[in-house]
Amino acid sequence: MMTIISSDLYKYLALAVLLLAVLFGYFKGRNAASASGRALAWTRVPLIAWVIVSIGPSILAIVIYLGYKLGLIQPGPVGYQFSVLVQAMPLDFAVINWGFVALYLVCRLWPNFGAAKPAMWFSVIAMSLPNTLLFALAPEMISNVKDAGQGIGVIEAMLILPIVAMILPGPISGIFDAGFGVGPVISTLMAPMPFLGLIGWLIGWAAARVRPKAPVTRT
Repeated sequence: MMTIISSDLYKYLALAVLLLAVLFGYFKGRNAASASGRALAWTRVPLIAWVIVSIGPSILAIVIYLGYKLGLIQPGPVGYQFSVLVQAMPLDFAVINWGFVALYLVCRLWPNFGAAKPAMWFSVIAMSLPNTLLFALAPEMISNVKDAGQGIGVIEAMLILPIVAMILPGPISGIFDAGFGVGPVISTLMAPMPFLGLIGWLIGWAAARVRPKAPVTRT
């Protein structure tokens, strides 16, 4: 598994950077909104999506666990347990989805850049769709199976595997191993999620640019 996922040090450092970026974007955006007199509530959408995909799977796991406990849901033959995965996965998912924070920062700093609002919506949707896989992992977080968590690791690796490693497998992918110091940084910057967000942004921007203008009514 990628170091950015397996190393607590990298995860906490990455989360600290993301939270600092959120604070920076919030205060800069608030100042810009006060100066222009325009509300920037729509710029919070990427941040809301980031929180949902980060903690949503664990919340769903807790709901399923309570359903098992109360007898509302029939557990599997292997049983269930409240494992450490429920507490640990939000941090992993938050780091994997750093693209939402980057999108939030862009929207807060440059809300008037081209068709920023529709582009933001397309970008959020493009990054949110792959994250539906994380919610399907909720039952595994509370499973009593001996190797529970392996499926989560596979999905995480798929969501963070650098684009270069997908295109050029083999020796090239060795730089992303745990022993290579810059590997986690490169993995994070070249992960599929921000690329999907960028593609969504470009599609939304292009769609807004080609949208026909309403005819002017003469009186």
